[in-house]
Amino acid sequence: MPANPFNLPPPYEGGCACGTVRYRIEAETLGSRVCHCRICQRAMGAPFLAVASFPKAAVTVTGETARWRSSERLWRHFCPKCGTRVTLEPLDGDRLGFPLATLDDPCAINPEMHIWVSAKVPWLMLSDGLPQYREGSPEPYRTA
Repeated sequence: MPANPFNLPPPYEGGCACGTVRYRIEAETLGSRVCHCRICQRAMGAPFLAVASFPKAAVTVTGETARWRSSERLWRHFCPKCGTRVTLEPLDGDRLGFPLATLDDPCAINPEMHIWVSAKVPWLMLSDGLPQYREGSPEPYRTA
């Protein structure tokens, strides 16, 4: 899967709403997706999660986070002060996911696809031309 040509180059910076948790990423994204699954909907309190993943080694996070395990394969880290969901940590890979809305420039990375559209809320129309997959991504994340 080729990198999105509209992405800005790293570094990427972002953080939570109150500023307690900040992060800096020194690598290109391993992939970016819009996930419509029910777990992401509930965890984010929104109809979907737009997220980009990066190699763990390229990420620096400052400030304390709390975490909860939203599924057998994923930890979700959040700011305990304001509740912003900051990081997704899969247990099956050496990567971290960051919601695009937490980037200082939320337009710096564009999603490459929609996944789990089988759970998409029916009033949301997808007209961005991105590939749509009924369930998970057809390809694994790119390697660092």
